[in-house]
Amino acid sequence: MMYNIKGTALDITPELREYVEKKLDNLDTMFAHDDAVRTDVELEFLRGEAQTYRAEFMLHAAHLAEPLRTEVTGRTLHEAIDGATSELVREAGRTKKKKIHVLRRGAAKVKEFLRGGK
Repeated sequence: MMYNIKGTALDITPELREYVEKKLDNLDTMFAHDDAVRTDVELEFLRGEAQTYRAEFMLHAAHLAEPLRTEVTGRTLHEAIDGATSELVREAGRTKKKKIHVLRRGAAKVKEFLRGGK
């Protein structure tokens, strides 16, 4: 899996890059068979009254109809990254389960047709 990490109003340190890649290891196991998977990560420091951090993740894959996108804000950068990665992993799992469900339902219809069912 390829990562594209971008920082807005903050510098991307090697420690931060390693932290993001470590958090996205769960997705590596889900998409191990697909080499064309790319994850765009944008980390941003939001200035203003409540100085917070924003983490946005977009997962692009050939077999997905549209990219998976998550965006989370937090008081610390690590909090925002943790929330966004967990939400992205949850969305990827839901998408995978939905795809398997549709495939099995279609296979059941074919099997029923071949048996001469209703």
